[in-house]
Amino acid sequence: MKKTIIFIFSALVSITGFSQANIAAARVMGVGATVTITGVITNGDELGPIRYIEDSTAGMALYDPTVLAGTVRGEEVTVTGVLVDYNGLMEMQPVNSITVNSAGNFTAPQLITPLQVGESTEGELIQIDNVIFNNGGSIFNVGTHDFDANGETGKIYIKAGSPLENSMIPMGLVTLIGISSQYTFSMPANDGYQILPRDSADIIQTGALIFTSSVMQSNITTTSFDLSWSVSDSSSTNCNYGTTNSLGSSMNNGGNSLTHTISLTGLDPATFYYVECFSMNGTDTAFSSVGLYSTASNSSGLIRPYFNHSVDNSFSNGVDAQNITTFFNDTIAAYMNLADSTLDICVYNASDATIAAAINDAYNRGVAVRYIADDDVVNSMLSSLDPNIPVLYRDPAPAGIMHNKFIIIDAHSTDNSWVMGGSTNWTNPNNLFNDYNNIIFIQDEAIAKAYTIEFDEMWGGVFGTHKVDNTPHKFIVGGSEVEVYFSPSDQTTNQINKVIESVDYTFEFGLLSFTRDDLAQTIIDRDAQFGVNIRGIIEDENSTGSEFANLQSNGVNMRSHMGVSNSFHHKYAIADANIAGSDPIILTGSHNWSNNAENNSDENTLIIHDGTIANIYLQEFEKRWAELGGPPNSLDELIDIELLVFPNPSFGKVTVKSNLKISKINLYAVDGKLLSAYDSTNIDINSPGIYFIKIITEKGALIKKIIIE
Repeated sequence: MKKTIIFIFSALVSITGFSQANIAAARVMGVGATVTITGVITNGDELGPIRYIEDSTAGMALYDPTVLAGTVRGEEVTVTGVLVDYNGLMEMQPVNSITVNSAGNFTAPQLITPLQVGESTEGELIQIDNVIFNNGGSIFNVGTHDFDANGETGKIYIKAGSPLENSMIPMGLVTLIGISSQYTFSMPANDGYQILPRDSADIIQTGALIFTSSVMQSNITTTSFDLSWSVSDSSSTNCNYGTTNSLGSSMNNGGNSLTHTISLTGLDPATFYYVECFSMNGTDTAFSSVGLYSTASNSSGLIRPYFNHSVDNSFSNGVDAQNITTFFNDTIAAYMNLADSTLDICVYNASDATIAAAINDAYNRGVAVRYIADDDVVNSMLSSLDPNIPVLYRDPAPAGIMHNKFIIIDAHSTDNSWVMGGSTNWTNPNNLFNDYNNIIFIQDEAIAKAYTIEFDEMWGGVFGTHKVDNTPHKFIVGGSEVEVYFSPSDQTTNQINKVIESVDYTFEFGLLSFTRDDLAQTIIDRDAQFGVNIRGIIEDENSTGSEFANLQSNGVNMRSHMGVSNSFHHKYAIADANIAGSDPIILTGSHNWSNNAENNSDENTLIIHDGTIANIYLQEFEKRWAELGGPPNSLDELIDIELLVFPNPSFGKVTVKSNLKISKINLYAVDGKLLSAYDSTNIDINSPGIYFIKIITEKGALIKKIIIE
């Protein structure tokens, strides 16, 4: 019977076939239809294995890595396959057959506006003029990037491995070319439209004078700050600025230079200024994107971290880390009790009666309370709140979750504005008491105002990929630089990457989840540098995509927290703590190092350049590291192992032996330059001198000096 059915089906196919259709007609047939279409391929491997084809009527995505392998842009092909829906994108998958009819065909992009990126243009090569990227001057990392064109907004998406990845986002007007596409989890699938530029030729800067750097803010005071940039030709130094995006004020310093610095003075404390920098050379003008910058506040600048498990104060540089164990809820409630006028709460999940009582008390004494929560967790505490307190649940349509854990107290008060960040949900007893977590309070009006902008955006119903980068990022708090980033709009992964790349000597990280390949590679590359020692703790060692094994196999000193009672829920990293003359940094917040945190979920991250705060977090890390069997860090000897390097001194041949598996040996000159890397334990050096070798084992790395005579 089975053979008969197959024969009958085959016979029907041979009689009726799949009639040739233009692409527009094929799209009308809808999901499940088997169609045959002919069109010109408009992309190659720069977008990965997917291909888009287009005829005079419409465009279509094709996905079949095996069948489409080797096809290139400009080939006209005839394909037969089944139409499917992939997160809103109609595509042919699988491709049952393909015929290449010709090569070298040119497809002209269709000129449209951002609002026309949608179903009517899906799969087609399009062009938008007068585009200005919101993040101009930063880096094209993997993910979405917002732009404006003639008052309309849109998004592009940079795929992993794109030729544009890690290149600078242009400043000023550009012509944008790309493929109109879609990626959404919404039902119905009426959002998630995005443009896929293929390479640098798809982003065309207009004019001969262009920005060659981002605009950098420095020398921030309560009444002034400097902005610096560079351009492609000698030109003048100017800016337009104001407290709204209408700007309104101008400063024209003249001059004729490739590099530019302008000082804005007479400003107000804790105030945000929109600034458009520009340079002029004759009739040619290069404009930056409009950026938002903050002055310093007159607040105290107090920064107070707390932990809910034991710490090792023997590593203290003078300010001991605070382990408040089962008093996390009392501490959060105590800060809420400071609120005089406003209390904004944005927490993923909560089930604590003490905190609920503090929220109700604030409301009853006249404080304006607002609460944002995620929509797909229990949040049992919310039923205990006064029913008149407004609570907003995250819109479930955008992908991701509302994963923040922050509160804002009296945002517009100089002396009583507080922000709480960190990794802690308010679940009792799990996250508050049992799981390993941190909270951090900052008393600063400017920081509180920035968090309020983010809160107000979500309060208006805008979540996930619908949000835009609309806050300042650099602040001076108590004399220390503090950076603030919100996900998924602010390229947080790129900022984490910058912290790792800045490491001079030591780097520690403690994470619940780590699945970002790019961050792992930066850690591996940095760890390979002479004198750089990196240690990491990860909870989710075996989760899908976990970087634990990748990092460990490449010699990074790793410890797994999996299997230990209670979860390691932190999301922090420490750069160069205790290193004089370096830039000690602590990074903390709600953002796991994952694609979902970067691209979909609502998150917040603090990057604090302060030696005392970095050392406080190091006291927490060292306690966890010791509990997991790791010896403390040392620049002279990282791991306690039996290791022989002989002969030393030597006439050129050196052998390394250890009771641990050695994965790699790096050879460095005395100035720290990496000379070579060895997979074997036998090293040949031709020139006399002093060298250093970094021996990377399954349990960490060790540095030894060798002498060649």
